[in-house]
Amino acid sequence: MKHFQQIDVIKGLAILMVLLLHSLSRQELLQSYAVYHIWQAVPLFMVVMGLNAGLSIQRKEQHLNLLYTREYFTKKATRILTPFMLIFALSILVGFLWQWLTNEAVLAFSWYTLVGVLPVTGKGNYFITLLLQSIFLLPIIGYAFRKKPVLTSITLVVLEVLFQLLATQVAYFDKENYLYDAAFPRYFSAIAFGLWLAYSPGAKKQWPFALPLVILGVIAAGFLWLVVYQGLKVDFLRPEWFTQHLLTFGYAAFWVWLGLRLLPSSSNVIFLKLLATLGKASYHIFLVQVLYFGLLEESPVWQNLGICLLLGYLFYMLESNRKIFTSRAAAVFRNKDV
Repeated sequence: MKHFQQIDVIKGLAILMVLLLHSLSRQELLQSYAVYHIWQAVPLFMVVMGLNAGLSIQRKEQHLNLLYTREYFTKKATRILTPFMLIFALSILVGFLWQWLTNEAVLAFSWYTLVGVLPVTGKGNYFITLLLQSIFLLPIIGYAFRKKPVLTSITLVVLEVLFQLLATQVAYFDKENYLYDAAFPRYFSAIAFGLWLAYSPGAKKQWPFALPLVILGVIAAGFLWLVVYQGLKVDFLRPEWFTQHLLTFGYAAFWVWLGLRLLPSSSNVIFLKLLATLGKASYHIFLVQVLYFGLLEESPVWQNLGICLLLGYLFYMLESNRKIFTSRAAAVFRNKDV
């Protein structure tokens, strides 16, 4: 499959947005109109998730009995579960050390631990739970989209709306809102946007998407303005997530589309290469920042950015080298068997 550097660039920008979102006060975010940039971090990631799923299903013929194979789960374990388990173990060690040095209790275990909450948990941990759900949901969504793209998109939108309507009626979410925060159905329409964007992202035939995306992007931008700056209330949405739902994901989808169209698929420009590098390491950086913000909630922005980016990238490099070493060792043993 062709590699599109612009996807890594978008992910690089998104992980920077995540760090800024978790570093700045709400007042600073509002004053900088962050709803149009920094607050779009997770929607961007979810649209890109759908985009990558769409690119993946185009590579090979889809068969229902081949969706959940050992090879598939091995690949996901390598990409998602192994880094998570490493940071999980590290958080326990760091948590014990932190408590011993500061007498501050930061370790916590509950049944939420089973769905991806780190023992030392910080801002944004719900995204890890979203990723764990994606392992099981994306293959069947991609399969359905390959067979019936329009029907699948409509189904995803309907299911998201039904989930949002149901969520407002479930009292449990008022007290324990983590499961709502981390519910994958909240982002079904964002995934649908990404699946449609996967149609030849580097080709000129992408231009027919321009008009509907511009319209949806403008509608979403207007809705965001009304909600954040004019106090618009929407009864069928939970108030803590007024800015992330069906009516707003068109804004993030438009910017992903624009990035695919305007950014080069390969470039040696230092700035773009740097962002692409951060994009490749974005998952590891995200895991590190969850642990980091579980220990230090109030720190200077430059410190948050510097420490999380540096440690996250080092984590990514160490983990990548481990994969290379493991692959080479496996190849040696296979050759010996032969």
